[in-house]
Amino acid sequence: MANLKDIKRRIVSVKNTQKITHAMRLVSSAKFARANQAVIAARPYNDGFERMVEKIVTVGGDIPTRITEKRGQHKKELLVLVSTDRGLCGGLNSGLFKVAARFVEAKRQAGITLDTVAWGRRAGMFCRKVKWNLLLERDKVTDKPKYALAKQLADQVVAMYLDGAYDGVQIAFVEYKSALSQVPSIKQILPVLPKVAATPADSSAHMLIEPTVSQIIEPVLARLIVAQTFRILLEATASEHAARMTAMDSATKNAKEVVRKLTLQYNRGRQAAITRELIEITSGAEAV
Repeated sequence: MANLKDIKRRIVSVKNTQKITHAMRLVSSAKFARANQAVIAARPYNDGFERMVEKIVTVGGDIPTRITEKRGQHKKELLVLVSTDRGLCGGLNSGLFKVAARFVEAKRQAGITLDTVAWGRRAGMFCRKVKWNLLLERDKVTDKPKYALAKQLADQVVAMYLDGAYDGVQIAFVEYKSALSQVPSIKQILPVLPKVAATPADSSAHMLIEPTVSQIIEPVLARLIVAQTFRILLEATASEHAARMTAMDSATKNAKEVVRKLTLQYNRGRQAAITRELIEITSGAEAV
């Protein structure tokens, strides 16, 4: 009977875990719905901003600025790693860290030193674990992303770049594709590489830029970095909630299956115990 008690205790324990994972799935589902709407709403603005910058660059030509100049040495770069603060989101963080580790190793083999900035508690933990040079760490960047927070983070990174300590800034994050697909990505944000329109005549038509392109191009590109940072935070947030929703759904289903197997095992053990008791009673009656 002690064995049956252990099985029953395990059934109760797994059922309690199932309730927790189910509740977490519901919470993540609600948060994912809001995060998904935020990403969908931000993408047209970001795409439109990039098209506007493309037209301005096409009209103004190659105007050198502090955030577009290509530095020739390429001896030291900065990697910004964007992760979640909490776990229980499947392989979201581990997949991102693998891509980042391969990127860092490739840079080191090319003779480039990398410093890191961690946006997210898990990113900071990973950087310390692998002994990367961690300069700054910031938590809760994907909790409730705001444009003001994105501007603060982007301005901080731009200031570090403009100080001349780094030849480039890369940002590693999880790009949101759908509820079932999140892809680790690495994007260069500094120096800014604005695109030039394929058809300059069409891009420059009906455009009047005041005061001059050379006066507005740097502030516009700085704001483009902020917009890209904000979009990255939104993408990371949507990816986190989508991954956690999927992981908790799988955990709930797995817990249900474990309960089913344990219940079957318990019933079989109980039937075997009853059968033994009946045999003992029958044997005793025959002996009398």
